[in-house]
Amino acid sequence: MNLKCRQIRFLSLFIIFFCLLFETFSTLVYGSDDIDRQYRILFISSYGFSNAVVPDELSGFEAGLEELNYQIDYEFMDTEYYYRAEDIDNFSDYLSYKISAGGNFDLIALADDQALRFLNNHRQTLLKNKPVVFFGVNNTTEAMTTSDLPGVTGIAEVIDIEGNYKLMQELFPDRKTLVAIVDATISGQGDFVEFMKFKDAHPDLKTRIINTSYYTANGIKDVLHELGEDDIILFLDFSIDGESNLYPLQTAASFISKNTTNVPIFRVGSANIEHGVLGGLSYSYYDAGLMAGSMARKILLGEDPDSMPLVTSAISTPFFEQGQMDIFNLKSKDLPIGSVVLNERQTLTTFYRDNSTVSNLVMLTALLLIIVIGLLLGSNRRRYKLIRTDYLTQLPNRTFITEKIAKVVESKKSYGIIMMDVDHFKGINDTKGHQVGDEILAGVAERLKEFSGRNITFARLGGDEFSAIISKTDKEKVIRICEKIVSRMQDDFETSIGTIKITVSLGCALYPEDVDDINEVMEYADKALYVTKEHGRNGFHLFSKNDISV
Repeated sequence: MNLKCRQIRFLSLFIIFFCLLFETFSTLVYGSDDIDRQYRILFISSYGFSNAVVPDELSGFEAGLEELNYQIDYEFMDTEYYYRAEDIDNFSDYLSYKISAGGNFDLIALADDQALRFLNNHRQTLLKNKPVVFFGVNNTTEAMTTSDLPGVTGIAEVIDIEGNYKLMQELFPDRKTLVAIVDATISGQGDFVEFMKFKDAHPDLKTRIINTSYYTANGIKDVLHELGEDDIILFLDFSIDGESNLYPLQTAASFISKNTTNVPIFRVGSANIEHGVLGGLSYSYYDAGLMAGSMARKILLGEDPDSMPLVTSAISTPFFEQGQMDIFNLKSKDLPIGSVVLNERQTLTTFYRDNSTVSNLVMLTALLLIIVIGLLLGSNRRRYKLIRTDYLTQLPNRTFITEKIAKVVESKKSYGIIMMDVDHFKGINDTKGHQVGDEILAGVAERLKEFSGRNITFARLGGDEFSAIISKTDKEKVIRICEKIVSRMQDDFETSIGTIKITVSLGCALYPEDVDDINEVMEYADKALYVTKEHGRNGFHLFSKNDISV
């Protein structure tokens, strides 16, 4: 019985494992097929492609689809120019014919209010049972109502009026009247409703509303001419006037700018920040399209649109225009962090910000070059000093003193040379050893350094021979120096074997006092040293003409 139970349990586990394995394999295979198969999307835009917002919406939507294999059929309602009842009927007839002729779509994408309203009026007849993603809808109420329908989700175009008002206060604290420009279009009325909600939340705020649909073109000009130093404009919508004249965004912005003087214009949409518009926290049509495309991608790959709630958060980016910033004396440091400045002047700061990778590489390369150059210079300085320094005494050597003499000779200035030997140094080396001899030489060098200065430099020429070059000197000064050196060297030297006494002999020659030929000063100083040795050492001698025969 127990064996049979174990067999049944084993068989059950095997079946479960096989099912899980099959499901995983199927997911991998069919998941890959979902990516590879081509999806067909019907994209209905409320406007035409020439509308300033449309290119950003389309490019953002396509970017959101990512690697998905898709075909998009774009249909433009052109409601800026064709929004009468018969225009909508004609568009409906055309779309009905297209769908009946083979338009089998996997998803419907809608951009802006008019397209959403078209869906609500024709979904049962034209677009039945197809998942829908919409975005760019100003009428939040209609967006919420539509998103409650089965298979429909999307993004409401929530403009950040509150954020723009705070930004206005920061940049222009002395302007107290907020002037909102709207129109009577569907989008305009959606923005108007949002502005009235904002106004109700700020009962003490002084506001003025200009609805362009209620004025002639000249009437709008007259109203704009009345604005002055106390006003600031919030440009929401202006696509039509009371005479049914149509205004593309660029035309509308230029119209407002040309008919106002010294009044900053804030815009709540990223399209058309220019043409006299200063900027503001603007709704990003590209980012909204990107988010809508991402939602469409998830739906096409199997996610239920009813599980995706309506997005009602503001999708804003700070945009500003350099020319208007200059007019109102605004600097980049005054703007919110992350602001996009259109037509921005290139400076080192902006170049670094926009090309940080390249700039960092350049800076890193420059830093490495500086380090390498510094190391080379340091190495050269050490090498220069090494070949011009006596290793034992750390005094300058013969090479250094020869170069220094050459420079003085080239300048043809007066100078003197002292030659010095340690008396009977060979005997010290022979009797006391070379180590003690080196200690004596090092001690002599240390005492000579006591007399070094800006105008006198000592050097070891080799063995027990030392030399000094003296600039800006005379005989009295040289005599004092020689006397001090002779006296100082008579003091006891402490060595490894005890105290030792030594004496030194010096010879000196000056140019031009003693020597006519500037190149022979060292030779004559050496002759003077020989005279000192001839007279018993332990002293000094200044060269004279009588020494020439020596």
